[in-house]
Amino acid sequence: MRNYQCKKCRTVIQGNSTPSYSNCPGGGTHSWSNLGETGDKNYQCKKCGTLIKSSSMPSYSNCPGGGTHSWSKL
Repeated sequence: MRNYQCKKCRTVIQGNSTPSYSNCPGGGTHSWSNLGETGDKNYQCKKCGTLIKSSSMPSYSNCPGGGTHSWSKL
């Protein structure tokens, strides 16, 4: 399983494949980013506040808060 986040609406979903792109509440279609494998370690982005459980440091790309994520392990 992997963590996916939409850059437009900030929704985070865990799944085995990229979620559907249709009907983003942020307008139009979702813009999903693959943040990496799910796991038991907690990480939070200092910029956008996203909190996820991951097996290792999540991907830095496509932070909804602008630019790249700034992850901290909790």
